[in-house]
Amino acid sequence: MEPTVNQFQVNPEDSKEKEAAQISNIVVFETIGTLLVIYGALAAENNFGLSLVYFISLILFGRLSGGYFNPICTLIGFIDGGINQKKTLTFVGSQILASLIAGMLIMPLFANSSNLPYYESLPTHQVLGTLMSEIAGSVIFFTFVQIQQAENTKITTTQVQSAAFISIIYFVARQYTATMGNSLFNPAAAFGLQLFYGIYYGRWNQMINLLMFVMGPWIGALLAITFYWKIYTPTLVSKSSN
Repeated sequence: MEPTVNQFQVNPEDSKEKEAAQISNIVVFETIGTLLVIYGALAAENNFGLSLVYFISLILFGRLSGGYFNPICTLIGFIDGGINQKKTLTFVGSQILASLIAGMLIMPLFANSSNLPYYESLPTHQVLGTLMSEIAGSVIFFTFVQIQQAENTKITTTQVQSAAFISIIYFVARQYTATMGNSLFNPAAAFGLQLFYGIYYGRWNQMINLLMFVMGPWIGALLAITFYWKIYTPTLVSKSSN
């Protein structure tokens, strides 16, 4: 049993004009939606606030662009067959653009905040622990993202239900990070905001955080994708055949 995706499924009969319109929607609304999520991380004072902003972003921009807001979620959509290569690259480019805009234009508004995302003053011996907790949270989040994106394994059906479900998983997964309040499980956001710390503050030593907040989500996502395809899906096949 192969997982199938019906939402945003590639249609070979789409005209060039329709595809061009879809690409434009991705560039505009995926950039805005990703900016909103990053803004939520800067402005929200707690995990619930950020999860609520994430839910609002999914509701507002989910049907307009796809509502991935994260290169890893985009990769999962590509693996599942929900988006083609051209749209995948457009999604990722828009997400990176949003992170750079956030780092250069939005982050300075919160420069004096005591709870900046991705800013840490950790001794070396704590870096590994933070990396492991980042991986753990990412495994939880991206496992359920993978399950929800595939049509015959998704847990909810409507857009509102799906947005609520993913936002709740986002909230739960962030509880497992040692730096709760600072992580978005989003390597594009981490990269863009780290550049801000280097340029605005001149604190290039913060680049160590790229190890935790860029590599951590990718490692967690790799484990989540492997679990889904090698364990979760075969188990469903075995149960359905019995």
